[in-house]
Amino acid sequence: MAKSYTLHRGGQKIKIQKESQYFTAILPDKKMIGTLYQSGKVSKIKQVFNNVYKLKTNEGACDEVMDSLRDEFKTLCVFHHAYTPVKDPATRYYITDCIIITFKKGIRNKTVEKIMKEHGIQYMRSYDGFPDKHLFRVTSSAQKNPIKVCIDLDQRKEIQHAEPNLINRFGRAHTPKDDLFKNQWHLSSKTGIDLVAGADISAPAAWEITKGSRDVVVAVIDDGFDLYHPDFKGEGKVVHPKDFIDGDAFPFPRKDNDDYHGTPCAGVAIGEENGSGIVGVAPGCAFMPIRFDVAADDNMVYEIFNYVGPKADVISCSWGFPPVYAPLSTLLKEQFTKLSKDGGPRKKGCVIVFAAGNYNAPIKDLKNKDGFEWRHPSHGILKNSRGILNGYPAHKDVVSVAASTSQNRKSAYSNWGKEITVCAPSDNWHPTDPDAYVPGRGIWTTDNETFGIGYSQNSRYTGYFGGTSSACPLVAGVAALIISANPELTSKQVRKILAEATDKIVDKKPDVVLKNKKGTYDANGHSEWFGYGKVNAEKAVKAATAIIKKKTPPKKEQKVEPTAAKENTNAAVKIVSALINPKGRDSGSETVSLLNISNQAINLNDWSINDKKDRSETISGITIAPGSFVTITLKKPRLSNSGGSISLKNADGKIVHTVSYKKSDTSRDGWSVAF
Repeated sequence: MAKSYTLHRGGQKIKIQKESQYFTAILPDKKMIGTLYQSGKVSKIKQVFNNVYKLKTNEGACDEVMDSLRDEFKTLCVFHHAYTPVKDPATRYYITDCIIITFKKGIRNKTVEKIMKEHGIQYMRSYDGFPDKHLFRVTSSAQKNPIKVCIDLDQRKEIQHAEPNLINRFGRAHTPKDDLFKNQWHLSSKTGIDLVAGADISAPAAWEITKGSRDVVVAVIDDGFDLYHPDFKGEGKVVHPKDFIDGDAFPFPRKDNDDYHGTPCAGVAIGEENGSGIVGVAPGCAFMPIRFDVAADDNMVYEIFNYVGPKADVISCSWGFPPVYAPLSTLLKEQFTKLSKDGGPRKKGCVIVFAAGNYNAPIKDLKNKDGFEWRHPSHGILKNSRGILNGYPAHKDVVSVAASTSQNRKSAYSNWGKEITVCAPSDNWHPTDPDAYVPGRGIWTTDNETFGIGYSQNSRYTGYFGGTSSACPLVAGVAALIISANPELTSKQVRKILAEATDKIVDKKPDVVLKNKKGTYDANGHSEWFGYGKVNAEKAVKAATAIIKKKTPPKKEQKVEPTAAKENTNAAVKIVSALINPKGRDSGSETVSLLNISNQAINLNDWSINDKKDRSETISGITIAPGSFVTITLKKPRLSNSGGSISLKNADGKIVHTVSYKKSDTSRDGWSVAF
């Protein structure tokens, strides 16, 4: 274990150790930044305060690099270690060349001057109202950095305590540039019409720590996804797509199948931060789109989860039973338990998230003495006098998600019960009278336009999404952020963090139909309306980083070698879309998207993309994973908006796939053409 030191700060004694990758430099001017880069020893330099800069080097190389730079630049620059608290790698302390000393009362000036000389510190200033506190600069005569000087000074009987003058970094919470983010109150809210501050999940503050990792896969199981949507694009964004209706790897929604639901659900969870449109709560995570008919027998559900389970870290399911008696089969019950324990690519368990449902009904009421009335979307008001059980969100290893409103109250339609794990922000509507007014804003997210049925006509986005269907992927996205912050966590630990890192909504008013009052919390901190509270992304991510990561010997993994370019891969990689319109707003940014439909990784090095005039774009340094998309930006080839063709050639120059398009296919600037 690295050597630790004791940092005194505000009456606290904090065990700290040297940061292994970052250190600081006090520079005479900004011109030195270029000189330091030219040394080839640092990969990143960023100003943290005044003339103090943080420098990044290779992991574990700080001591060697700092010694080299000190020798090279001698008195021009001052280099100091950065420090982290022991067992808390998310916190980093940057020091200046100054320290603050509090002397014991009655110490004479001559004694102070003697201490200054012995420890190589120079007087800088005193503080009004605090006559015993003074600021000193640590000079080169000290031959130690300020942390070590403070440690020495703390041993002296004349000194109350000595603290390094740390840099306080008051970070601004990250705000995406996506133009519709301002409408996404569920991520960041302030008081407005039908809106209260604090109705959100504190996403921007969580993004200061992580926006999600591409190594973390969020599977959304639903009725179809417009994979040509800009918010589902990006290198490595879409992985392992599967359509269980058509039996292929193209899980697109279809209008003739009344598909409308999957695209907005996915946007809430993982919509990419790309400068336009909306952003999901975990924009950096990978997206695994799984299409099914939102109707399946036990065997089909088993097959879906059997496919998804080994590949996904988080599984989002915005569907379930109406208020009837529907326990899970033993097969599915045991499968969920097994997946939650050892599923996922990390073998630490899948976090399975289910929507609680939208009938203002109990998830589990085996007696149902008085009968229960609910509104069926097709048959109107129905009455159920038998027991009620929604087996999916009632499963003990599932995260069951209820909905809250933009006014921090229960969404009138949201199902409830002792089985609710947490709630998350969504819209509001009356569960039995769709024309009745109830307050609350809708959720802005991605929408179908070319494929499936849209919530908002002729738009890529909608502000009319909601239900526990929206709350569910929001929680799934927060779970993905937790795993991104600490990949060593098990699914059980993630579920525990989700339940504990919450905001306690209190709603003492009766619900609009049943007149129940279940918006307060019992002795265990649980509410039948809100579970353990409303998810808070910031608290959850911070809790994840605070957990000690157990160091275990790395497992010897069998490397899956990418399929060589010269092997027969003619049927493995397809051109699935292209951004054409060179005269539109995307002029000079034509792209071609490829999909690997095989079960092996394929090395695309020295492959090429050619236009109809055989102008070629050579691909280098890209390996496309099984079931993954990759988007190539073209520099030389030009995709004419009058029509043309695109060819993909392997390293031997053989054509792997060719597609063609017409002028009518390219009539809309900035929109992809699907093949």
